Amino acid sequence: MNILFIIGNGFDLNLGMKTSYIDFYDYYQAINSKSESVTKLKKEIKKNFKNWSDLELALGKYTENLNSLEEFDEVFEDISEKLADYLELQEKKFNFSLYDNQELYDFLSFPERQLLKADMDKITAFKNNWYNTQWNLNVITFNYTRSIEKLLGENHKNVKIGTHNNNAPIFIQEIEHIHGYATDRMVMGVNDISQVTNKDFHNNQDILESLVKDTCNQAHKHTIENLCKQRVISANLICIFGSSIGDTDKIWWELIGSQLIGDRKLIIFNLGEKILPRIGHKKARIEREIRDGFLKKTQLNEEEKKIARNNIFIGINTNQFKLTQKFESE
Repeated sequence: MNILFIIGNGFDLNLGMKTSYIDFYDYYQAINSKSESVTKLKKEIKKNFKNWSDLELALGKYTENLNSLEEFDEVFEDISEKLADYLELQEKKFNFSLYDNQELYDFLSFPERQLLKADMDKITAFKNNWYNTQWNLNVITFNYTRSIEKLLGENHKNVKIGTHNNNAPIFIQEIEHIHGYATDRMVMGVNDISQVTNKDFHNNQDILESLVKDTCNQAHKHTIENLCKQRVISANLICIFGSSIGDTDKIWWELIGSQLIGDRKLIIFNLGEKILPRIGHKKARIEREIRDGFLKKTQLNEEEKKIARNNIFIGINTNQFKLTQKFESE
């Protein structure tokens, strides 16, 4: 059995890292710049803060204010470099050794345990189709930080992280950074040219290789995006954690959606409004909203959506990856 986790910035935030765009903007605004174009960008961010809640989508829209490749490079490279510096700083000062590895292993191996009982039973029954076989677990991270490696260990490949059923082993395999790292091949941008407001840039290959994620990955020629696509296709169970499932990564939601008309399962972990225990039935309403919201990001027709809908499970405000801190030694 192949289990695939796709993790976003919510994973780092869950640990307590200050990696939100809001945290970064405070840092970015404090840096002086001699560039008129960069100063103009910062004023726009400060003036329309809410519009920049999604940096990548906002950058695509902001291109309407740019008139040349040179101006684009100046703005884009400044904010991406400063973001990388900021994330490196956050990673270096964070103490990953405080967290319990075994708890992380359990969350990765048995994500269904965080679901409501009826859904947990369905996923458990599904996983029992691989009762006596080895389970392999892969991770695709959208993050530029190496937080997941710092927790699992740099030599994580082929490490046994648990057992299931009749003592059959569970192994962690690969961690792939589809968007690169803060220190290398960092990919920041939009899903496709429809999210680039400046239409004069649509035929500019230099800009597309900077701003359109898939095109940027192809320009790097590392083929990691192909490997990640194969990970999705070969996965029996896919779990999404810490991602807003935003439009700038639509290519991945479309690919995952296409797998759900077969015998595949998807768990989406969502952090939302707190639901009081006495109105627990409201979870069903929110689950439908999240499920339907995801399906809107796919290219499935209505008949296919009916099939896929039954293969999507939602975890709302779960304890997934709420890792317990170990006591520090005296």
